[in-house]
Amino acid sequence: MELLPLLCLCLLTRSGITSDQLNKPTVITVEGGTDAVLPCSLSTKENIEFKLFDWKKDAQKDDGLKEVFLYDAGIHYNNGRDGQSEEFKGRVSHFTEEVKHGNASIIIRNTKISDSGEYTCDFPRLQPPQIFHIKLVVDPVLKDRRRENIPGKGPEKTSVM
Repeated sequence: MELLPLLCLCLLTRSGITSDQLNKPTVITVEGGTDAVLPCSLSTKENIEFKLFDWKKDAQKDDGLKEVFLYDAGIHYNNGRDGQSEEFKGRVSHFTEEVKHGNASIIIRNTKISDSGEYTCDFPRLQPPQIFHIKLVVDPVLKDRRRENIPGKGPEKTSVM
């Protein structure tokens, strides 16, 4: 019976999924307005140029999953594919040269607070299928306002009589 947990761990490791990925998502934290790289790479580093991978975001309410980025054998949202959720259009891309090395990571440009949430990177056609979980936290940009609107500290005003 002691070999069963070890066998399970070996199978999970061989498939590219670690026990850590099964239990909790990878957390990425960025400041609003900056770019965020959401990592997703196969441990086998196999070429995925002709494979399918699909990035989705769990909706905050009951409106289902949001389509972030879909890649299918070279066809994706930035070169003619329809179906991407409106809030991600023109802001999400992948690393073209890295796909040859099993890297399906994406970059979300000009992040917004509303981008915060749970994302999945899914390889539904691989055997076994693989899903990676990422949590994106977009922190608000806090401006230094110590010099703004302080009586007597602003620009001098001249009065006209």
